[in-house]
Amino acid sequence: MAQEPQPADEQLVQVIDKGPAGRIHVRLSRFRDRDYLDIRNFYMTEDGEWRPTRKGIAVPVEFYDELMAALTAAKPLIEARKT
Repeated sequence: MAQEPQPADEQLVQVIDKGPAGRIHVRLSRFRDRDYLDIRNFYMTEDGEWRPTRKGIAVPVEFYDELMAALTAAKPLIEARKT
């Protein structure tokens, strides 16, 4: 599988495998002199390259702590739905 080229102002933080249908890339990126945590769905093209979809979110890094607090608050709700 080919890896997508990374722009100089972008860092791949983690890839979450969703199986053969796709994966999620968590990236630190910069757009218009502002840093973002970009969480985006990717799909594989017929020639084996991973490409981003429009499905995703780019969160300004200054909201990182609030995002993490929201994800932490969601955990017990997710666990409750498993039962």
